[in-house]
Amino acid sequence: MKYIVIGTVTNTQGIRGELRVKTDSDFKEDRYAKGSELYINHPKERRKVTVLKHREKGDMDIVAFEEIDSIDVAEKYKGCTLEVADEDRNPLEDDEFYYDDLNGLEVLTDNKSVGTVEEVLEMPQGAMLRVRRSGKKDALIPFLKVFIEDVDLDEGKIKVKEIEGLL
Repeated sequence: MKYIVIGTVTNTQGIRGELRVKTDSDFKEDRYAKGSELYINHPKERRKVTVLKHREKGDMDIVAFEEIDSIDVAEKYKGCTLEVADEDRNPLEDDEFYYDDLNGLEVLTDNKSVGTVEEVLEMPQGAMLRVRRSGKKDALIPFLKVFIEDVDLDEGKIKVKEIEGLL
């Protein structure tokens, strides 16, 4: 089974075992709905947990799980990732993509290979593709329709418009 990281446990909250989570998901309402099943990826185990309750505090999410009922149990999960099973991901609209689906895709311009997507970075101005290029510095390409011509997950390719100064 494949798991997708949706956040990182940064700390505990209170004595009842709630966890502070820095979330990297656009679907917080679904992910943290009461009864939702998530996974905590601890170096020694991947533990399935069920959401009991959720609230936001600043830019953090405070999440209580049925299986974690004390600060002593919660302490060991600091720094662990919070994940969702791949088959539990929400369906997307056309021209929407999960970041992990873009990683490893070949980037082309005028049918010439530029490199491969190493990662997708979330910046204040929007998503950026970090493209690893052979023998050159990595390139950052804004993931916007102005720059992206086509994304073909089946072919494993992203076509980028030829724009002077972009690459």
